[in-house]
This record gives sequence, C-alpha cells and structure tokens, in this order.
Amino acid sequence: MTDTPTISRRRRDRSTRWTVKLGDRLARRLIIIGGIGTIAAVLSVCAFLLWVAAPLLFSPDVEGRVSVAQVVSDADTVHLALDEFQTMAWTLSRDGRVRVFRLDNGELLFEQSLGDSTPLSAWSLTSNDGSIALGFADGTLRLGQIRFATRFLSDSEIPAQEAGDGKVPLTFEGGLAEKTGDRQWRAIKLAIQLDDPIPAASAAPIALVDHVVRSKKTFVASVSADGQVRLLTVSQRKPPAGAPSQRDVATHDVAFDAPTAGLPRAVILSGLADQLYLAWENGQLLRFDSRRPEKVRLAESLDLLEDKTAKITAVAPLLGRGTLVVGDSTGAIQAWFGSKPAGAETIDGIFFVRAHQLASQGAPVTTLGSSARSRIVAAGRADGSVELLQVTSARRLLRLETESSQPVAAVSIAPKDNGLAAVGAAGLCTWGLDLRHPEATLATLFLPIWYEGYAGPTWVWQSSSGTDDFEPKISLVPLIFGTLKATFYSLLFGVPVAILAAVYASEFMSKRTRGRIKPTIELMAGLPSVVLGFIAALVLAPLVERWLAAVLVSFATVPCVLLSGAFLWQLLPERTFLRLAPWRFGFILLAIPLGMLLGIWMAPLVERWFFAGDLKLWLNDHQQGTAVGGWMLLFLPLAAIVIAWLMGREVSPRLRKASADWSRLKCGLVELVRFGVGLAAALGLAWLGAQLLSTLGWDARGTYVDTYVQRNALVVGFVMGFAIIPLIYTIAEDALASVPEHLRSASLGAGATPWQTATRVIIPTAMSGLFSAVMIGLGRAVGETMIVLMAAGNTPILQANIFNGFRTLSANLAVELPEAVRNSTHFRTLFLAALALFAMTFVINTIAEAVRQRFRKRAFQL
Repeated sequence: MTDTPTISRRRRDRSTRWTVKLGDRLARRLIIIGGIGTIAAVLSVCAFLLWVAAPLLFSPDVEGRVSVAQVVSDADTVHLALDEFQTMAWTLSRDGRVRVFRLDNGELLFEQSLGDSTPLSAWSLTSNDGSIALGFADGTLRLGQIRFATRFLSDSEIPAQEAGDGKVPLTFEGGLAEKTGDRQWRAIKLAIQLDDPIPAASAAPIALVDHVVRSKKTFVASVSADGQVRLLTVSQRKPPAGAPSQRDVATHDVAFDAPTAGLPRAVILSGLADQLYLAWENGQLLRFDSRRPEKVRLAESLDLLEDKTAKITAVAPLLGRGTLVVGDSTGAIQAWFGSKPAGAETIDGIFFVRAHQLASQGAPVTTLGSSARSRIVAAGRADGSVELLQVTSARRLLRLETESSQPVAAVSIAPKDNGLAAVGAAGLCTWGLDLRHPEATLATLFLPIWYEGYAGPTWVWQSSSGTDDFEPKISLVPLIFGTLKATFYSLLFGVPVAILAAVYASEFMSKRTRGRIKPTIELMAGLPSVVLGFIAALVLAPLVERWLAAVLVSFATVPCVLLSGAFLWQLLPERTFLRLAPWRFGFILLAIPLGMLLGIWMAPLVERWFFAGDLKLWLNDHQQGTAVGGWMLLFLPLAAIVIAWLMGREVSPRLRKASADWSRLKCGLVELVRFGVGLAAALGLAWLGAQLLSTLGWDARGTYVDTYVQRNALVVGFVMGFAIIPLIYTIAEDALASVPEHLRSASLGAGATPWQTATRVIIPTAMSGLFSAVMIGLGRAVGETMIVLMAAGNTPILQANIFNGFRTLSANLAVELPEAVRNSTHFRTLFLAALALFAMTFVINTIAEAVRQRFRKRAFQL
C-alpha cells in the first residue's frame, strides 16, 4: 500500500481492495476453465466421431476353424448350404441325394433322394429363397424348394429325458432343437418341396439348367445334351377352392450359332429374366435379350478371358443376378455386368463389361459361392484354399486354408455372412466370421467406383433401396461437393451484399438512419432456418421457376439501375442535392423494384436473342439455339469486373487530372458517359467471349447450367445468402466503425474523397474484422441444414449445374441418421460424414485464423 499526494496535497490510498483481487482471480480462473473446457469439448466430439467411424476400416476377423471329417465326399458334392444359426448343413450330391448333418459332430440327421428312379443330370439352386430347378437324364425338369424351416416349440413337445438344459442342440424330427436366449425351444429342419415333373421337350438329357423366380412365374433356361437351348416360362394359376394347383408351361427354343464346339460351361438367367447368358470353357460368352421369351435374340458375343490358354472353371451370379463372377484355370477372378454407355449399338443398349478384377493369379478356381445378403463371393481353389472377396470394392477380405491341399469342391457363405463352409478332400471345414464392414474402404468412400449398371466409375451416394439385392453406394464425395456447392452460391450472393451494405452504413449513411437500419438487419438473424426453408421451397422456388428469365436478367438490371441512379444523382443542382440528401436511402430502395421491373420487361427480349425464345426449353434440350446465351451468363459479370478495373486504372487518373477546373455538372455528365461506355464495353466483351466459345463448339449446357429443376442451387444460394447477410453485415459494420477516427480525418484532410477514404484507408485497416465476418458467414453456410433440406431437392448428385439440386453433409445426417441401424455400415458412414464436416470446418477456421492474423498485423502497422 502506498500513499500518493494529489493536487490538493491530500494523501490517497492506492491499495487494491480484497474484493477486487478476489474477483480478478475468480475471473481469471473461470476464463482458464472455460477455455480448457471448450477445447476439451471440441476434442471430445472429435474423438467420439472418430471412435464410431473408425471400425469402418477394421479388417475382418476369423473366429476359428472347425473340421468335420468324412461327412461328405468332395467328389460327389455339388452344393452346400448352412442354416442361419450354423448348427446344420445340407449337401446335394451328383446322384441327387440330399444329406443333412450336424456341424458340431457330423451326425447325419436326414437323407433323401430327389431323383426317384431317374438319374439327376443338372441342378440350379438359389441361396436367397431356397428355390431349385432339377434336370434329369430323361429330359424332364422339376421345380421346388429346399430351405431350412424354423418353428418354436413348447416344453411339452420335447421328450423330458432328452431336454437337458437346451444348451446343446438335440436331434429332433430329422433336425435340431435348442433353447434360445429367452429360454424358448426352437426347432430347425430341412423342408423339401418338389412340384410335379415338367414333361421333356426332347429325349436328350438335361445338361445344364438355371432358373429365376419372379412373383408367380418361374423362368427356366436349360441346355440339353444335344446342344439345344430352351427357355421355359412356368406360371402358377390360382385353382378353385379344393382343387389342386394348376400351372401353365410355355417352352421356347433359342436358336443361335454356337461360337465353339461342345456344350456351354454354364447357363445363367439374369435377375429379371430379361437376359440369358451362355458361357463356354474357352471364355466365349453369348448374351441374349430374353425380354420376350418367344423371341429371344442374340444381343452380344464376347470373350471373357484375356489369356487364350486359360479355361473357365467356375461361373456364379451375385445377389440380384446382375453380375457374373468368373473364375478360370489361371486363378484369375473377374466380375462382369451390363453397362449402358451412351451410344451403345447393341439391340438392348447394354454392353457387358469387366468391371472388377478380384484376383489376377493363383491356384485354379474350382468353385464359387455367393452371399445371399451382400455382394460377397467365396472362391475355392485347387490348392485347398478359400478366399472371401467383396466385389464392389474389389477387396480380398480373407484367405483361409482347409486341412487338405486338394481342390475345394463346394463353398457356402452363411445366411447372415457370419460363417463360411467348404467341402474338400479332408471333409467339411467351417469358420466363424466377423466381416465388420467389408463394403467400406477408402476407395469406396472417396474414389470413383464402377457400380452395377453404370456406364463407368463414378461417385454415388445411395445408402438404401426397396430391394434386397441392392448394391450400397456410400461415396461421401457427392455430399462434400453438395456442401461446398451450397456454401459457394450462398457466399456468392450474401458476401458482396453484406460487405457493401456494411461499408455504406459505416461510411456514407447518417447516424440516425444507421441507428434504425442496423437493428432491423440484425433482427433478420433471428429468423428460424426452417421458416426460411419453408418460404424457399413453397414460395420462392415456384416463383423463380415461373419467372426464371426475369430473375436472371434482374441480376444485371438491378445493379445497373442502382449505378445509373447514383450517376444521375450527381447531376442534380447543388441546392436540390442537399435538400434531398436525407432521402437518399429511400431512393436507393426505390431503385431495386425499378431494376426488377426492367428485368421483367427485358426478359422476353433476352430469351428471344440468346435462348431460342424459351430459357427452360433451351436448358433442357441441348439442340435448341446456340451456346452464346449460356456463356453470356458466365462472362458478363467477369467482363464487368475487367472493365471496371481497366476504367479505374487507365481512365480515372486521366479524368482526374483533366477535371480539375470542371464544373460539378460537367463532372457528373462525364461520369455518366463513362458508365455507359463501360457498360457497353462489358456487354461487348462478354458477347465476344461467348461467341468465340460457341464457334469452337463448346456449350455451357452440361457444365454450370443444364436441365432446370424447381428446387435448385440458385434458390438455395439466394435464401442462404439472405440468412448469412445479417451475421456478416453486423460484424463487418462493427469492424469498420472501430477504425480510429483520426485515420478518417487525416485522409479527408489530405484531400481524399469519402469513397477513396473508405477503399484505401478504412477497409484495409478493418480487413481482419471483415475477413472474420466472412468466415462466420461461411461457418453458418457450411453447417446449414433445414434450408438445404427443404429447398435443395435433397438429391446427392455430383453436378455443378446451378439449376439442379444437391444434398449436403448436414442435411444427409438429418435425413438418414434417425433411420440408420445402430452400428451398421450405414450408421458408421454417417458418423464419418459428420467427422468430415467437422474436419472441413476445422481446416477452414484454421486457415481463416492464419489469414486474419496476417491482416491484423498489417492493420497494426497502419
């Protein structure tokens, strides 16, 4: 404590009160705790997102191998299937016998012959619905179903002496019974149902058969030993009450010239039965258009093998039967499907293409088995190994070894993709699997992937569909692109308006008017985004669609009317000028509707000159009109910027020297003439550039403009720009107003005009604050959800077209996260999208802070 003399020579106590010290210490501690807490909260959010998303990239895990020797013969087994609980398996042998056995000890539970007295010669079995088609040596066919049936039992149905605790499955009626987690008995057995034989179309044995069940129709493709290919349509008819079921069978011969001698190696029908494939051992494949079974036509002939010495050893369709997986004697495994490129010359517009190379070499492939719920295929090889492959990502998930080095005869993936079984010389081997998220890789998330039916590799987000054979498409690129697209167009509209409004309010508007305008604009920030989205979707979007040409023209006419009014304002007599000065802002507001009316009046003329009389038709049909109008939309603002820069650099200095002794009226007239010349020059420069590109054959349609959709980026950019204007304006105006007054006074005292003072002194000094305002607006635009959800069309497409929709990361989270299955690939991918949004915001803010600090240092030097 010290006593300091004052002017009155009285001693004044200079000690700090203990309450002030305590408050200072508490404030310091609270600030430290708040800062650390904020950092910890941000890091916690990041860590949680990473913790949920990280398992997407974990490798699959094998839980163990169980071998059951001498259950089945590898030489006789042609098909193997597991039940969903992996307690039983059933096999089909070449002699037509079905055997059911336990997986834990190999006990035979059930056995039945499917061929009666006629030898079985061909078979086709599907894993998703259990349907079968069997061909016999006498040329007949039989359809049916083989599947595991589950029912729940009461305790009284289980023999008391065998019940036990239910932990070990009991043999029960040719199947197994065990207790579930809720202590209820569950019985599983193989159910076999065979329809009556379909009479033979010829006496030749059936060599190959395949089938597809579509609603109440079954399509069957068969190849007989004499080489005849037939397509049968079996329709079930609803019989009268009490009558036996009835069916209609239509048989159609398929005529073609075989590309090679001998029978095909495989015959396969597509999932819709609209395509028929015949594959020979030497790699030749014929694809037929079977949309009309009575008139099957050859659509395409191609070679599946690049190595002419190789032979096809296995062919299997994937889930949905749109993709064929082909294995050969060199160990290569490929995935082929139909693609629809532009200009396809086949009769159905489809080209069959090799989209994925799953394996390039190894031991010969002996058998293939596809999953019943995903795009995973198991491949057995001649060296006794089994590989598990994910087709979409072309990723090898696992390589497993059986107990023998002899060829694998059959493989099967469990119905829930949590198990794998293989039959080899050593018997049956089973593995428990945890595949985690096989379809998610860095490539499928961020690189172009060739999806089934697409013309080529591309980025697609489509996480769900109405069918079980859907191929998930989980690329985040369309969502990231949509986020950047929405942000770009909202900033393109909002930043210039907000910054210029802040400059005008701070440097040119009277304090009284500013005191009314600023709070009004700040109130706009309180409008809920859902309200803005509602207005955008239901009011603004239909309005813009109806007056599209007028809206686009108004983007040019409104600034022109504002600038013309500013130059005409300078021509007013000085006394009138001073009298009307308080009403200047009102005249500015009046210029906006005048510019819009001018745009409405000029829109038909512009459409007639540049867009063949109809702008929307010109956008939708690339054959309409020329490309000049599209390039004019892009070049006109760029040309205006170039001309304004040239005017300021070359013309203004000369006029400034020449106008030293001019009158106020003359200066105003010259400025008005200069504006008119600049406007004409900008129009001429834009037209020349557009004409040049049009002459070279370049069309803007298909790039930044294309087919018009009602809910599009133009509407979203306008409304989101409206949402971020209050934020940017408020912070920017505060930054400009905080510039020291002595800098303004010094500039004005040196002879600078208010505009020169604003652009050369005030704005550079306040640049760090202006940049911060823009970054806050950017953050609001990046994270906006409801506006883009309601007004952007919610379509995750990767197009720069300003007239179509998009989907952002935040909108995607809002739409899909409530419906995502917890811990599924979809669920974790959505959290990865949230992490990507977090990372984008973090990177942008970090760069923005570095730039802001640089501006701040420069301002400090001033």
